[in-house]
Amino acid sequence: MGKKMFALLQILMRSSHQYLTAEEIKQQLESYDIYVERKNIYAIIKQINQFFYPIFQDNLIKSVQRGGNYLSLDYFEDGELQFLLDNITYHEDLNKEDKQKLKNKLYNLSSLLQQHRLIDNETTSKPQTFSLLINLTTIMKAIEMKMMLSFQYINYEIKEHHLVEVPSTHGNNQSQYTLSPYQIVSSHNHYYVIGYNDIHQDRLSIYRIDRMRYVQTIKNAYIDITEQFDVTNEIKKMTNMYTSNKHDTLQLACDKSILREIVSHFGEDIYIEETHNDQCIAIIEDIPISDGLIGYLMMLQNQVKVIAPVSLKNELIKRIQLMIRQYED
Repeated sequence: MGKKMFALLQILMRSSHQYLTAEEIKQQLESYDIYVERKNIYAIIKQINQFFYPIFQDNLIKSVQRGGNYLSLDYFEDGELQFLLDNITYHEDLNKEDKQKLKNKLYNLSSLLQQHRLIDNETTSKPQTFSLLINLTTIMKAIEMKMMLSFQYINYEIKEHHLVEVPSTHGNNQSQYTLSPYQIVSSHNHYYVIGYNDIHQDRLSIYRIDRMRYVQTIKNAYIDITEQFDVTNEIKKMTNMYTSNKHDTLQLACDKSILREIVSHFGEDIYIEETHNDQCIAIIEDIPISDGLIGYLMMLQNQVKVIAPVSLKNELIKRIQLMIRQYED
């Protein structure tokens, strides 16, 4: 019954017409090497509806008298499917083959009519020498089974004016790294694995998964030292470029025109005081003072000015002066 259910569902999904009669479905099933009587079509439809009813609380396939059978619902709403497709398309660590594989799986759960409504943005993927999906799968299984990982970690060399990928030689055995993996985290559109590498016995280690090559599990003894660390805090320190041990209240003088940008970056929990000439003062509490914050503020150029903390203001002045001297040389 499973093969018949899948084939019938695919026929309705791939139909460019909204309605198909039982006879039309019967004829199209023959292309799947499925030969049934017309009365069996209704039994298969009933099985499909029973299977999906807990998800939709309604019949997925409905019939119209003198019209035929049609899909009354989509597994994904248009917005949901568009969101998933865009995240696949623009993920820079996925190679072209993995992107297409994921898209095809989503399309198998969407009708042809729905696909016509979607925007499938074609993007060129940079050549990848690895599969992020395979790396993730291997690491996730290793975490679950408490198994050690072995891998190479890439670096770059300049050859004939181009960057060439080479393995780092700072591993446990030159180019070979080993790790007892504890957790995978996502930060700034990249995946990281955190675990223990005995090269660094006093701390946890973190590796960006898209920089790992030849990832595999090995039979070396798995070492679990998670009780010695606040893993949540370690993750924040190692993966978030805007995290710092030093927090302070940030006061900014800025143009009203960039308020949306300020809110997008810091959130809505901001005290705002209007001043003059379309200017305002924004006060954001408990902000980590770090290189990431400095880089962000410099990106806004003359649209923003730091009022406090004074130490941050002085650091920005220092860096701006260094940039000026660099361009004057």
